[in-house]
Amino acid sequence: MKTSILAGLILTAVAALAAAPAPASAAPLQGAARTEALAQANAALNELRQVKGRFVQVAPDGGVSEGQFYLQRPGRVRFAFEGAAPLTIVADGATVAVADARLKTVDRTPLRATPLFFVLKSDINLERDARIAGVDRDGEALTVTLRDRKGEADGALSLLFVGGAEPELRGWRVTDATGQVTQVSLKDLAATAKLDPGLFVLEDPNDSAGRRRGR
Repeated sequence: MKTSILAGLILTAVAALAAAPAPASAAPLQGAARTEALAQANAALNELRQVKGRFVQVAPDGGVSEGQFYLQRPGRVRFAFEGAAPLTIVADGATVAVADARLKTVDRTPLRATPLFFVLKSDINLERDARIAGVDRDGEALTVTLRDRKGEADGALSLLFVGGAEPELRGWRVTDATGQVTQVSLKDLAATAKLDPGLFVLEDPNDSAGRRRGR
């Protein structure tokens, strides 16, 4: 369960992925159509400056969980799981932290080593920042599959957009190195004028006393 949500974009903040196949009915785009689709995807991602909403995650074992989603570019995002899921995942601009309330642990990974890096940059250009493994369209749905050029994050991330000429990000799909797929869907996204800076701070509960002492 710990390697959960960002499993899609975060895959537990580490992202070990492998290209997830596009739907059978999707048509690969080439030439000018591909260039236009990538420009639309870049515009959709760059539009997401400060938003909040909800997410639904389907894990490789079929388990479904959901929660609150907050994003503030550049560099910051929070996934707060609800219900039985004990996870909170926070990117603070430099690292991605995964907190497990049940185990009372916080694991951290450099942001650059996770898929979040590609969607939290100040200026997003997918073709410049990543290796494009596929651009596919199925009606109003657009899927852009990425690989890390530098090899710092293994595998591939598929971003899912809906909306014709002005698509919106609706989620992502990740397949780990063993072939397991995690799907994350976003809903009720809304721009917001202000987010609490504390949303993007996640301290290790086992180190809080030491920090108060100024260690």
